[in-house]
Amino acid sequence: KQWYQRRVAITAGASGSLSGTAKETPIRFLPQLPEKRSKPVWSKATPPFKTDAGLFDIAPPGGSPPDDAFRRKRYESQRKKSEQGHNDVSARRTAAFQKPKKDRENFREALINILMQNEKDMTLPPDDMISPGEIDTPSSQEKDILRYYYYIQNGIDTEHVAPMEDIWLDHVLSLVPNKLKDGIADYIEMLSDEMREDYLLSVKKAIVDFVLRDPREKDDADDKNLSPIMKELRVVPKPWAKSFIAAKSSMQKFLYITNPTMCSVLDSWNHSFGGLRLVDVEEILMRPESFELNNFQSLCMRHVEAAKDTLLKKWFPEVQNIFYQGNKSKQITHTHLDAFFNSVSVLMTSQLRSLCMDSIDDYHELYRPPTNIVRKQNFQGFIVRLVLEGSEMKFEPSCSDFETVLLNVFDVFIKAVSMVPRVETKLYPVEGARSKATLKPVIAENHITAMKSSVQQIIQREFVPAEKHTKNFEQYEFLINKEADQFVEKFLSEDRPFEELKAQVVRFKELADDIVYNSRKVIRLGMFELHCDELIRALSKRADSLCAKILIKMSKTNMDLNKALCEEYEAIASKALATPANTEQLMELKHYIIKVRESTIFALEERIIKAKHRLEFLVDYTSMSPAEMRLNSEAFNWHSRMPPIFEEHDEIINSSKRQAENALKLRRDRFVEELEGYSKQLEEFETFGDVGEVNRYLKKAQTLNTRLEAAQEKIEQFNLEEEAFDWETTKYPMRKKILDVLTPYHKLYETTVDFQTNYKGWMDGTFDVIDPDEVDAEVGNFWRTLYKLEKTFANQANPESMAQKMKGKVSDFKENLPLIQCICNKGMRDRHWDQMSKIVEFSIKPDSDTTLRKMIDLNLEPYLEKFEGISEAATKEFGLEKAMAKMVEEWTDGPDKKEKSTDCDSALIPLL
Repeated sequence: KQWYQRRVAITAGASGSLSGTAKETPIRFLPQLPEKRSKPVWSKATPPFKTDAGLFDIAPPGGSPPDDAFRRKRYESQRKKSEQGHNDVSARRTAAFQKPKKDRENFREALINILMQNEKDMTLPPDDMISPGEIDTPSSQEKDILRYYYYIQNGIDTEHVAPMEDIWLDHVLSLVPNKLKDGIADYIEMLSDEMREDYLLSVKKAIVDFVLRDPREKDDADDKNLSPIMKELRVVPKPWAKSFIAAKSSMQKFLYITNPTMCSVLDSWNHSFGGLRLVDVEEILMRPESFELNNFQSLCMRHVEAAKDTLLKKWFPEVQNIFYQGNKSKQITHTHLDAFFNSVSVLMTSQLRSLCMDSIDDYHELYRPPTNIVRKQNFQGFIVRLVLEGSEMKFEPSCSDFETVLLNVFDVFIKAVSMVPRVETKLYPVEGARSKATLKPVIAENHITAMKSSVQQIIQREFVPAEKHTKNFEQYEFLINKEADQFVEKFLSEDRPFEELKAQVVRFKELADDIVYNSRKVIRLGMFELHCDELIRALSKRADSLCAKILIKMSKTNMDLNKALCEEYEAIASKALATPANTEQLMELKHYIIKVRESTIFALEERIIKAKHRLEFLVDYTSMSPAEMRLNSEAFNWHSRMPPIFEEHDEIINSSKRQAENALKLRRDRFVEELEGYSKQLEEFETFGDVGEVNRYLKKAQTLNTRLEAAQEKIEQFNLEEEAFDWETTKYPMRKKILDVLTPYHKLYETTVDFQTNYKGWMDGTFDVIDPDEVDAEVGNFWRTLYKLEKTFANQANPESMAQKMKGKVSDFKENLPLIQCICNKGMRDRHWDQMSKIVEFSIKPDSDTTLRKMIDLNLEPYLEKFEGISEAATKEFGLEKAMAKMVEEWTDGPDKKEKSTDCDSALIPLL
């Protein structure tokens, strides 16, 4: 079917070319040369119509056409004759014509028969080459095109066509580098054969087109189809010939780009360094994992350094060598050397600029790949770590770090291509002015800014999902901002029960497990691979540390509770196994153990159960030291040790009770004997009557009184023990009887000693310290006591005599009390003493040596009445002074005392 469609198209074109009345230019049917050369299709295909056998043989599809052998033999003949020289041209043409003559006659005869046979005699093409609707016989147009190709192939004898000159073929082969021709002689021969064949075919076609051309057609039709440029080229003579020659001459002098060295530089760049890039994007794309920012920066810097080494150690030396060789071969003129090397610099700068621009574009496409390109491997992006620093989460590296590093690569590119020196600085190093000159490729600032802005926007856009991902950790905000630390510190500073501590431990432990097991450690978010493992570890560590703090508190609390429990058990055991020293301790111990058995031991048992629960919890969450384990074991062992201790206690109590009962009986007997001895001592007091020995009497009375008080305590102790043993209590009335008899004697001796002591102090002591009111009161008490004692000892001579004597002394001293009231008044001042001295007509003003005895010896009783008036006035004045002093003190303390001062004023009114 394809063959038939192609045949119809060819036929349509041929009919237009063979008709003499066609207005358009005849179509030339010279076969076009494809990229992969092969024999012309028309020379291979078998004619699709029936032919008589024997006319000429056509090879089956896939085989070589019959002309191949003919053409090869002809080429071999021509090649052999060309080796002998160009002198025998006619002989070569005759040989080339005569040898295939018979074949051409047979081919011509067969083709004529095909063209002349009737349509009814034609056979159909094979079924697989034509569809059911196709026409079975060739049309007139097809016959015309076949006749056209027949004229080209056989209408012009090859003998009358000038063959291709061997020198042309040699020139073509000389343009091919020798390294491409080594080892492929067969292919070169085949290609040479094809070139000769194409040449012969083209010449024959040109002859046929010339012959078949209608002479009536003019060139005007062709001129209409020509472009303006072609029309201009047909003008003769050329109007721009002079300007062309002048431009050509100027270009030959100043157009350096056409210099062979410049072409070599350009060719060297295109062939060897055209694919060079400052960053090898392919290597970056081939990496299967994401980059650390510092690793990526190091890789880019390594690529840039490698590219710089390539430029400076390979490309630049190669360029330098090109100009060195060009200088040796006289390709470089020295008339305009500066302009020439400026042109070289422009070329090299352009190449460096293209390198930089291509690198920038590739680097930019690394982050924003083109939509029309499908990469084998996508860029894996960068690793960003979410870390905990202090009381906030941070990205490492941060978005600004990425912007700084990734955008800096553009500047590195520009700097890298700006370090290549100008080639003339190495060729002519003597010129100091150029010794430091380098090539400065100009990269459009707006382009760089646009690229940086684009990459920056990509980084910021791609960073947004990572920042949003941090919201997943907002539920742990109290851990991040350390509010949990403050809570735990405050919580532990208070006295909390163990159950509340336990609840907090479970809370923080579950929180740590939730952080570790329910948080994604690595997540891909666009261009970034977010690693949250460090943050997760930090948060988990904080939760674990808070849990550990509470567990330390719990362990300490548990140890304290267990230690207290063990101490209580030890105290109970120690007290239960102690031997009581007396009956009181025995009773106390007995009641104590009863209380322990009835209540305390059960409370301790509940505390042991709680200790067990505490231990069960602590074992799951913490490890214990050997000391803690020993303490826990000791606490649990005490409960089982108590029953034997109680049994041993009962034995001790029974034994101690028996001993205490026997001891009590013995002590009671001895106590009775002591009371009898006290009674005998009491009889001695009836003989005491010497006032001079009163101190000894008082001492004996005090000793006996102390013993009687101790005896009362013994009686009370005996009664307690008797009640403990369920005995009848003993009263011991003898002790009370002895005490009742001893009391008057003790009172007599004590009063006598007290009066003698005070009398001496009043009479011979310091005069200023005597208080007349106190003296009056004490003297009154002494007199009343001695009066009663005198009545008590009415039937006892010695005690009664002592009482009477002391009563007389008190009465004698009592007569001086009015004088004492006057002269010992606290309100007496110098003026008062002066008044008294005027009354007695001698100075009685006391001094440091004045005593009461001296004042009494002055016999001042006759002046007592006058003294009383002065003393009364002194008393009132003294009261007034005290009131005024109090008022001044209250006013000095502040205005808030005014209210009190009014009370003082009211108190002064009676005195005034």
